[in-house]
Amino acid sequence: MELYIAGGVGEHGRNCFYVKGESTCFLLDCGKMADGRDNPYPNLKTNQIKQLDAVFLTHSHADHSGALPWLIKNGFKGTVIASAETLRQLSLGIVNRIILETVCHAGKGRFCGFSINWGRSGHCVGSVWYRFSENGKSILFSGDYSEDTQVHACDYIRDQYADIAIIDCAYGNEETTYSMACENLIHGTEKLLKSYGIVLLPVPKYGRGLEILKLFSENLKGVNYYADELSLENLYSRQSAGFWYKAIEIKASVQQYRGQTEGIVFVSDPQLRKREGQKIAEQIINIGGRAVTTGTVDKGSYCEMLLKRGLMEFLRYPVHLNYGQCCELVLNNRFTNFIPYHSADFTHKRNILL
Repeated sequence: MELYIAGGVGEHGRNCFYVKGESTCFLLDCGKMADGRDNPYPNLKTNQIKQLDAVFLTHSHADHSGALPWLIKNGFKGTVIASAETLRQLSLGIVNRIILETVCHAGKGRFCGFSINWGRSGHCVGSVWYRFSENGKSILFSGDYSEDTQVHACDYIRDQYADIAIIDCAYGNEETTYSMACENLIHGTEKLLKSYGIVLLPVPKYGRGLEILKLFSENLKGVNYYADELSLENLYSRQSAGFWYKAIEIKASVQQYRGQTEGIVFVSDPQLRKREGQKIAEQIINIGGRAVTTGTVDKGSYCEMLLKRGLMEFLRYPVHLNYGQCCELVLNNRFTNFIPYHSADFTHKRNILL
């Protein structure tokens, strides 16, 4: 078995790993870089792409799936395999698709000679981790992974064996704990509400928004919550996707934002790239409000502009691991080698023979 790192190690984005087995080749994720560079796509050659039988996706976020149209354009004829929820979220016109749960019922299955185990990774609805094994060799991919969650269910990676483990380490050498980050977010947002009355929170379509809503609903009193249409859809979709969530209740009442002047407004557009999100941001800023970003801000984005103008604050809500947490996860398993990914803090050679 061979592993080729096509992106995501030594950088934040375009996560993509090429696995060559005895009878098949597949990708684990196919992400696109979001920083505006000239080549945002995975480092794959045409002959590698044409040899692929499948792409396994950990989840739908663009840094893990956004290069699929490019891959198809460059000769990929194989199958995209992902959880039913992940495939539902993608709007990329994928024709050849297989629902992961049908190939690997109850977390176990086989594909072209590989044995596969998977579990929920806690990052967002539909997100998973994988373990692939063939002829005594194995690779584990954590995907974007978090055990510290308010809402999303996680099947902890424990007592797993792998020759190589590719582990989420998006927060690099940062040492802030989950509880400390939550306290900073709660107190920082509370302070902004007292000073400005209304706060905008741009969040991803799937994942962090529900986590933050649950956190705020239990720690901020007397706050009104508003959202755009997609955020409301995601809130209500929990009823039909219960497998991916903890058995908890979000008690906060959320209304559609229609120009209200006090409270917290969720918008499902983390970088505020779409005009609809920018209009809401402008409306809130024009009445004296402020914005908060809880994740990485892309260069050239509307959020970066707000940060530079002092109209937005950065208060992280953790949905990944830092290096300390990454090492702790390794100690709870039996990995011969591990590679931290999703961070510019750690590099590794691209070609690995197992």
